[in-house]
Amino acid sequence: MPVFDYHGVPVAYDQAGSGDPILFLHNIGGDRTIWSAQYRALQSTHAVYAMDLLGFGESGIPDSGYTVANYLRLVSEFIDDRGLRDITLVGHCFGSALSLLYAREHPGRVRTLVLSSPLTAATLRPTSTGWAARAARYLPMDRIAGAVRLPGAAAGLVVRQQLGPRGRDMGAEPFAGLARRWADRRRLLPAAAIARDLPRLAELDEFRPGPAFPPIVTIWGANNRILSPQAGARLNTTLAPVRAITLPDCGHLVMLEAPETVTAAIASATSSALAG
Repeated sequence: MPVFDYHGVPVAYDQAGSGDPILFLHNIGGDRTIWSAQYRALQSTHAVYAMDLLGFGESGIPDSGYTVANYLRLVSEFIDDRGLRDITLVGHCFGSALSLLYAREHPGRVRTLVLSSPLTAATLRPTSTGWAARAARYLPMDRIAGAVRLPGAAAGLVVRQQLGPRGRDMGAEPFAGLARRWADRRRLLPAAAIARDLPRLAELDEFRPGPAFPPIVTIWGANNRILSPQAGARLNTTLAPVRAITLPDCGHLVMLEAPETVTAAIASATSSALAG
């Protein structure tokens, strides 16, 4: 497993294949393995990269640094260090927000964006996750979150909450790795700490891409309980994606619940961008 040194913090990532690059970015509480099916399928045609964001997966868990600006800097420095250009950014939730923010700063370096359940202030606000994030902004959660670990059963419930009917019918095995991660020591710290900075993502609710902005594809599960699909539909009116996909029987983790559909959407987005 290669490691990117981000100012003294080891950041784990996978790299395979050759061709036009794709970078996969995961959600808060996830890790790079959520994209395993898409990563494996697309490495035959593309250079694929999947990163564990700061504090997640096999990356280091520092005591501080959990701000949107710092995560965006991590993504930018990784892309520069790898020399990636004309890149397709595939993000989920917080990873989608980082993809949009990066493309706003560097539109000429991005070929296309595939945004799964993009996290913004508006898509988060109406949900129970939004209520928890608001509470975390006002309570001194970091010290507690850094000291406790979720019991295995509770970690399993956290993952199950992210699933729609299709995912709940699949059994536990496809999601077992995520549940184990949630039960790791200090795993709650990054999620609690970043919650204070999520109001910054309100700027994405007002963002209207211009004609030179890279094409966008959005993917939502209609049974998403972590973010609001209804708010996501409203977000699509400002983002103006070239394709907006809604999966009726999926929840938040669409790449695990409907892996072939999500893979096909990414492949189609990269092909369409190349043709354009």
